[in-house]
Formats: sequence, C-alpha cells, structure tokens
Amino acid sequence: MDAGKLVVTYRQITEAVQANHEASVDAARDAAAQGAPDDPLTQARFLAGLNAALGELEAAEAHGDVMSTPRHAMASQLQSFIVEQARTGNTSRAPAPLGEGFEVKFDNKDWLGWMGSFFTWWRRIRPHAFTAGDPAPSPIPNAYRIALISDWGTGLYGAPHSSDAIDADTDPRGYQLLLHLGDVYYSGTEAEINERFLEDWPKRGGAISRTLNGNHEMYTGGDAYFEVALKKFNQPASYFALRNDFWTLVCLDTAYAEHDLADPQRAWLDQVLASNTKNQKIVFFSHHQPYSLLEAQGEKLVGRLGDLLVGGRIFAWYWGHEHRCIAYDLHPVYALLGRCVGHGGFPEFRDKIDDVPIDADEPVVGDYKWRRLAARNLVPGGIILDGPNPYVKGHENEYQPHGYLTLEFDNDRLTEIYHLPDGRVVRTKTL
Repeated sequence: MDAGKLVVTYRQITEAVQANHEASVDAARDAAAQGAPDDPLTQARFLAGLNAALGELEAAEAHGDVMSTPRHAMASQLQSFIVEQARTGNTSRAPAPLGEGFEVKFDNKDWLGWMGSFFTWWRRIRPHAFTAGDPAPSPIPNAYRIALISDWGTGLYGAPHSSDAIDADTDPRGYQLLLHLGDVYYSGTEAEINERFLEDWPKRGGAISRTLNGNHEMYTGGDAYFEVALKKFNQPASYFALRNDFWTLVCLDTAYAEHDLADPQRAWLDQVLASNTKNQKIVFFSHHQPYSLLEAQGEKLVGRLGDLLVGGRIFAWYWGHEHRCIAYDLHPVYALLGRCVGHGGFPEFRDKIDDVPIDADEPVVGDYKWRRLAARNLVPGGIILDGPNPYVKGHENEYQPHGYLTLEFDNDRLTEIYHLPDGRVVRTKTL
C-alpha cells in the first residue's frame, strides 16, 4: 500500500474515540501506565499530549476529505503512526478513495488496540545527532539557476505537478540547484521521506539537490531527514553555504531548534561571513520566517541574527513554513527583501482577503492576481498571490494556490520567476 498517498482525518479519529469514549480514555491511560510504570511524569506528558493533539487535529481540519495537520508534534506523530498501521495492513478496512490520495479507514477496535504501540513508538523518539556544517562555502558559477520550493512534502495536490514542470523546463541554461526549504508530512518518518518527498522529487539531470530541515521532520527526531534524505542527496549537513564572485547563499537549519538556530550555527555563520572578502551580497534561505504579516514572528531567530539584520548585511531572505506566497517590500530597518514561498504542496485554507486591493502594478494571469498587504506592527507591506487551487478537487476556491520559484543569478543580478504548478509564470522581478 502506498503510504505516501494516505490521508488521516480527524473525522476518522473522533468517530473511533466517540464510539466508546470511556474505553478510549482507559486504553490511553493503561498504555501509559504499562509502558512507564515507574515514570508518572512520562505518563502525564503522554496523556496531556494526546488530549492536546486531538484538539489540534480538530481545529486544523477544514474539510474531512482534504489533508490537514497542525504544527503540533504529537498530532503529526499520531497521523504518521496511523498511516504506518495502514501501510503494514494493521487496519480492519481498506482505505476509501478521496479526490487526492486515500483516506485511512479504521474502527474502534483498531484505535483501542493501537494505544499501547503508539505510546511505545512515541516514547522512543529522540533528536538525531546534529551534524556540523562546513564553514567553507561551496563554489558555484556566476550564472546560477535554482528551482526553489517549500512545504512540498505531501505527495499530493500541486506538489507532483510542480515537480513535473521543473523537469519539463526548457531553458537552455537548465537548473544547477533544486532546493527544498523543508516540511515533509505528517512527521517526516522514513516512509514519508521516501514516498511523499523523494519519490516525486524532480529528476533534472545536471542539478544537485538539497533540502533544509523543517519542524515536521523534527517531530520524529529528524532521523529520516538526516539518515535518508541527506544521504540520498549526498548532502553533508542540514546547513551549508554556496558562493560565487557576486553572491553568498546561506542555507540555515531553523528546525533542529524550533524556529531558532541550534549551536554551533551562529559561530559557523560568522566564519562564512568573515570569508566574504569580495563583499558578495548575502541571501538567506530557511524553513522558518524572521517576520510575518499573517502569522507569528521569529523572535528567537531574529535574536540570534539581530546584529546582521540591523546592520543591513542581508540582501534577501527566502523562507517557507507559512503555506503562502508573499513578496515583502524592503524592510525599513533590516533593508532586506523577504520572501515567503511555503506554497509548495500543503493544502492551506485560503485567506479571506477579497477586500484587500489588487496591486495594479503586478500581473494578472487568468484567475491569479497579487493583492497588496499593508505594513503593520513594524512588518513591511507586500504582495500575496491569490487565486484558486485546482488540485484540491471539490474545494478549488477554498485553498491557497500552489507553486514554486526560479531564481536566476547572473553576475550581480538576481531575477525571481514565480510559477504555478503547471509552470505558468505569474510574476518576474529583477532585484
């Protein structure tokens, strides 16, 4: 059974729980008590986490037939665990087809029986060892082309279509780098890394592939990210740098320490920048955002990098995490251009922005337009891509559009090309 196309819905979970709520409570309590008889703190953590996970799953699910998962470790872990049960045949009924993928079906007996094994599985999760990055940036040519995508690891909706479009790109320069900014769903298990990420990853000849760490990969400790994804790409570490005569590209791991930089990254970054002897422009790439108009601010991350930001050292910063496409105006303090490109493949409910004005200076391509967001709370304004998502069948007008970027470095120029999953261009901008 193809685990990469299995979807776990809150509807299925709550039906099993509510069918016999008292028995469900007893099963969870017994699993914790038997699995950690002399460790009441672990028992309490498990029960509290499971309670919170069910609430987060309920809040995250907009439609029962569309993939959803919250930014909550145990909720995502539970979904991965249930997928694994279906994958190994440990369900009482076959999956039922959705518009995209298959919904895992199970009954109350399955749910009650899983509690003990889920607790054991959950308790074994530990963070993978953090690998050291090389402070010597890898050399790249002055003409350098990147296919950039983020939050792409669903195996569903627009994700495989973007991969096909990247493979079909006819520019004679080709791509030299295929870069993912992180998040493989639900929680980055080995099966999910293989079947939601590597299986559909672009196969461009002549391009190297790199992937950054995301919070969902770390929900299972990052084992599959470090041991499967990085090894598949011959990528030595979760953070690295690239350099030519005009640009230094810095790729950060902001997930090993949640929305932060785990040691020794700041010391490594200082070494990278100290060797920036030709005053190359610096571009950051990460999973998490330093700031946002629509979600949380990156306080810990900005705290680690404040001197570089306030000093105006960073030319541009590309990130994911938020499942939108936003091009921010020049930051009034940091003097950088921020770009949120987290619209690679996760079905995110569409923002209610019909009253936000369309930017008359930006292109309109079919049903897709750019709306102008006003600056707020010291965050610069910007433009957000708005339009339907034809890959979420039955709910096309309710979900954010998916897509990817091409970055073209040509000596001292950087050109951004924004694509829909079918390859159509919705914006081109030279910075």
